[in-house]
Amino acid sequence: MSVHNPPIRWQQLHPGAIAFFLFVQGILTFVWEHPFMLIGQLLFLLGWARRERVLPAIMPLFRMLLVMAPFFLLVNALFSTNGVTFLWKGPVVPLIGRLDFTLEELAYSCMGLIRLAILLTLSGMFQQFVDHDRFLLLFAKVAPRFVLTAALAIRMFPFLLAEFSRIKETAYLRGIRPRGKGKRAQIRFYLFLLRPLLYQALEGSWQSAETLYARGFGSGPRSSYKTKTIASHEALGMIVTGIVFAFALFGKWLDFGRIDYYPRFAFHDLLGDALFALLMVASWLVPLYVLGRRETT
Repeated sequence: MSVHNPPIRWQQLHPGAIAFFLFVQGILTFVWEHPFMLIGQLLFLLGWARRERVLPAIMPLFRMLLVMAPFFLLVNALFSTNGVTFLWKGPVVPLIGRLDFTLEELAYSCMGLIRLAILLTLSGMFQQFVDHDRFLLLFAKVAPRFVLTAALAIRMFPFLLAEFSRIKETAYLRGIRPRGKGKRAQIRFYLFLLRPLLYQALEGSWQSAETLYARGFGSGPRSSYKTKTIASHEALGMIVTGIVFAFALFGKWLDFGRIDYYPRFAFHDLLGDALFALLMVASWLVPLYVLGRRETT
């Protein structure tokens, strides 16, 4: 079983700084509708993930996207009634109308898939680059009970997955294997392994409750919180991120990245939009360099 080492260099940053950078990327996903802008942003994020060696941890999200993609394309293209460039005309269905397939609907569906891929990539990067405990501690003074519950919930699924893998390996070492090679035998075997997993989860929850009680949780508000201050280069990185974001909005105001999906799919300035997309990718390298130029302790 392969184990991915966490990117310690980014997890040592102030969680607010790296979360702000990812949050701005998420906002821009909904600002742009031009495929050049979205593809450039996706390639930038994937290149960053590959450089930090976390791309294998994000790839399962893309496999899930590949499963969803055909249904997303077919549902939107068949049941939408927009577009004039027909690729296929089907029968008329009562209460729905004519089932058709237009170039405009296909282009809009592909844009939606690229946007979903960016959001999944940002979600995976948040999991890899942000220390969840330190991020939740930012809200400890405002909502301490929510922070504690969220921290326990975040740990629950990785803990259960690790425990299930350990129980499965122990069963194999003791000679306990599925009776047969079919799917039904596999399901029965996994249901059998759920019993020790449930017992382990209940025991772990009892130990966690005893530990929290011994440390005084629930006896009253805490008198002090250990917070991490933002370093100078992290504050500068957040400022540069805001500047690049403002530059992107200014480009949007200047009609860069303008595209028409309906009623007819058309680009307005193909070369200019391609150059602006390259400029945006290069601009995002600046705050990324400022944020990660040196390690923090």
